[in-house]
Parts: sequence; C-alpha cells; structure tokens
Amino acid sequence: MVLEVSQLNGAAIRSADGKKLSEVDRVIFDGDKVRIVGFQTKERAILTRFGRLDFDLTLAVLPGEIVIDNQKSIQRDLKLFDQLRRQYGDVIGVVAKTESGLKIGKITDLVFDTETGLIIRFYLGQFWRERIIPRQFLVAITPKQIVFKDLVTKPIFDQLATAGAGVGS
Repeated sequence: MVLEVSQLNGAAIRSADGKKLSEVDRVIFDGDKVRIVGFQTKERAILTRFGRLDFDLTLAVLPGEIVIDNQKSIQRDLKLFDQLRRQYGDVIGVVAKTESGLKIGKITDLVFDTETGLIIRFYLGQFWRERIIPRQFLVAITPKQIVFKDLVTKPIFDQLATAGAGVGS
C-alpha cells in the first residue's frame, strides 16, 4: 500500500491489542536511502515525553494510525533521529531545485510504500501549481533543499515520468 506522509501527522501509535501508546510527532527520513526510517513519538502527560519508533518495528502503517507490538518498540534514545534530522532535514517544506539551481517549488507532501518506507513520489507546490515528481528523478536530499535532475523542467518530462523512464538515479 502507498500512503501520503501528511496522513501520518499526529497519527495514533497503537499496540497490536488496540491500546493507544503514543502519537507521531514527526517523520524521520534517511536521504541516502530515500526512505522513512522512523517516527519521533510523543506521549502527553504532565510533561510531554518524546520517543523513537524505528520504521522496521512497525506492524502496519495506515492512514492516521501505526500499529506496533507493544510499548517496548518505542525507544527513548533519540540520538540517531537527531543526527538524521541534522543531515537531511524534515523534507516537507524544503525548497526543491534542479541540478542547475532552478527553484521549482517546495515539497508539500511525499508518497511512500508502507511496507518498505521507500519514498515513491514527491509533491511540489509553487504558487497555485502542484507537480508530482517520481523518485527516480531525485539527485539529493539536504536539510535546505531537495535536488532533482534538470530533466524535470523539460517539456518531455511528463511523458518520461508517466512511462517510468529515467530510472537509475
């Protein structure tokens, strides 16, 4: 199944028996692997407690809900996620450019595979226009910009994107 990252904002994190354990505070990305690696979680009590849920420990990722075995799947050590955020940023809201430096919009959402966490498509917004760019046109993810191949600005891009050409980045 594929899902938009926006469908996970504030999603409930539940144990396999249905008990709500936490909720998604933010999605954590690995830019080299172009995938979601986990979720920073938050539990509201007198003080908000943050945790780390690795994507590989999820049983199911659904719109508005993530299912895990139990509370032990949520770790308290956020060092790895902090490092990934410094290295790749939040991705959503980041400026999108071409290799030659042309600004083509901002990332407004992502579509990913719920089984693997791999990002499949990037949604870009610029003024009142939205574009969808498949992952194979991605060059790099950094905290300040997402870089796509110059080809995404060429008239032939829509035909290539639809046909699945350009694979192998």
